[in-house]
Parts: sequence; C-alpha cells; structure tokens
Amino acid sequence: MQRCLEVMGAKFIGTNPIQVQPIIKQLKKSLLLNVKESGFALRTLAFMSLVCSKDVTINGSGTLLNREQHQLITVLKQLGLNVASNQGKLPLRIQGNASISDLIIDGSAGSQAISGLCLLAPHLPNALNIRVNELKSKPYLAMTIQRMLAMGISIEELGDETFTIAGNQSYHTQTCHIEGDWSGAANHIVGAAISGIVQLTGLRTDSLQADRQILEIITEFGATVEQSESQLMIKESFEKRPIHTNVEDCPDLFPILVVLACAANGTSIIQGVQRLKNKESDRLIVMCELLKTFDVSYELQTNEIHIHGKGKVVGGNVNTHHDHRVAMAATISASISTHEIVLSDETCVSKSYPKFFQDLAC
Repeated sequence: MQRCLEVMGAKFIGTNPIQVQPIIKQLKKSLLLNVKESGFALRTLAFMSLVCSKDVTINGSGTLLNREQHQLITVLKQLGLNVASNQGKLPLRIQGNASISDLIIDGSAGSQAISGLCLLAPHLPNALNIRVNELKSKPYLAMTIQRMLAMGISIEELGDETFTIAGNQSYHTQTCHIEGDWSGAANHIVGAAISGIVQLTGLRTDSLQADRQILEIITEFGATVEQSESQLMIKESFEKRPIHTNVEDCPDLFPILVVLACAANGTSIIQGVQRLKNKESDRLIVMCELLKTFDVSYELQTNEIHIHGKGKVVGGNVNTHHDHRVAMAATISASISTHEIVLSDETCVSKSYPKFFQDLAC
C-alpha cells in the first residue's frame, strides 16, 4: 500500500509515528501500480487511484493473481468506468470518469470494494447514493465510515446499508491512531485458550473489527478472558467445550477456529463457510486437507462444517498453499499435536504478520 501511494505521489517520513505528506493533486496521464499480494490494497486503490489518473493499470503477484475480482470489476463498471481484465483476474486497466451517482451493490463477496468506493466518493463532483444488498463483513464497512466521519467527511445514512456521501469534500485530520490487528492476534489468543496463557497489549476491546468475535468464541470454549484498559489476558480452558459460530463477517478467523475445534472435546459447528473459496487459497478445502492430515473427522453441509474434536491432533506435513493464515493456524496446532508439524512454506506469514514466529518464540 505504501509503495503504491508513493508512486501516486505521497511521501512518508519515519515509522512509528509515521508522517504522511499527502498527494499533490496533479493528474497523471497514466498510472501503473503493483499491489503485490495485497487484496486490500487492490480494492482500495482501484478507486482511490482515480484521483490521480483517468487511466490506471493495477497488477499484483503470487496468490492474488489467481483470485477472481468480479465484485470489484462490477462496482467499477457500475460507477461508469471502463475496465479490462484477465478474465476477471489481474491485471486490471481502469479508464474514464465516474459518471453514475446511484448504485445498488451486491455485498455478498465482502466489504473491501465497497469501502474503496466510499473512500473515493468525497473526491467526486457529485453526491454518491449507495445501497448495499447482502452485505458480508459488515463491521469492516462500519469501520471505514467511522474513520471517514472522524476525518470530517459528511455521510448521510438513510437506512440499513443505504447512505449518501456528498461530493467535493476534503479529509481533515492531524493525528490518527491505528489500532492493533485482531486477525493476527487471534492465533495467539487461541494458542493460549488451548494450551497456556498470553498477555496482549495494543488491542481495542471495543473495536469494530469483526475478528474481535474471537473473545466470545474462546469464552464459549471455556477459556478465561481478563480485560483492562491496556491489556488483555487469556488463560487456558480446562473444559475445552465445542464451539458453535458463524464466520460470514469474519472469514479470516476460519483457519484458527478449525484448530480450536480440533482442541475441543466434542463436535463444533462453524457456519458461513461458503465465502472461503476466493482467499489466498480455497480455505475450506485446504483446512479439510489439514483435518485429514491431523486425523480429525468432519462433515461438510451446505454452508457449515462439523468438526469432531478430540483434544489432540497427530501432526504431520502441512501444505500451506502459500496462505499466511493457514500457516499461522497450523503452527498453533503444534501445541496440541502428538508429532511435529512441518510447514511447506513458512515465509507466507510475512504478508500480514512478518514477526509471527519471532513473537511466538517469546
């Protein structure tokens, strides 16, 4: 994301805190961006790059090249833009001006493209009226809108997933605090719930992040959760009760929840699994592979999986399919494994959590 923003004209000074010098709005004839493996950067910059150019090409690398971008392409076209793609995959070439003001969007593939559209809306000449149907990952769109409001953007909410964002607005802020990531922390949280204790700082317990749901899930599992203003402590469950949860709004939790279900004594049910196909891997298939390797039985139903946990796994060789969340979840499973876990690729964790193994060794 930072590299792409620098190509667009932004400048960055320091690391923590980091000072951002905004893009000077000077229209470029064309723009070429490479988002590497970041689906979030793709779905954000596909919209925001249009502030800098009316002819943008976006490419990527690794697993992102294999992922379908139909929802993103559809929303861009609904906005009145011309989009060329590789049969629905990268690279994308986006050309033209946003000319449509009233959009009805299918949100069943997730919220990131819709967040990108919302971030662009204040830069458009006219108000944008948006209605979203079948929205998944709803809390993350709510986070985007909350941040926009905090930065001085006027948004009129007209009902459930229906709102208007006025054009010709500017973002205004001097200081912005970025909260800790519940998705990465979920691995350590589950690790403690199944085998020990962990203390974490930097996480907001009142966060809108959907993956904060992990606290409710491990409480159901029987773990102890102690919260204070600055610290979160998780202690192992000695009951290890089965869980029953839905991951439609938090699909990134699925791999580590499979490990939690393996650690349970009894049958856990995870619903909302149909959204897992178009991730870094087909996570439902990949985690079913893992369950077979671990000798844990399961059944798939229309939109849910039933996992018959027995408190332990046998371990073995795990094909991560270059998926960072699969690699992290499989690593945590070592704490309940009778044999060693061998990952086909551990470097993939660098996509979202480069210091994962370093933190785990502390």
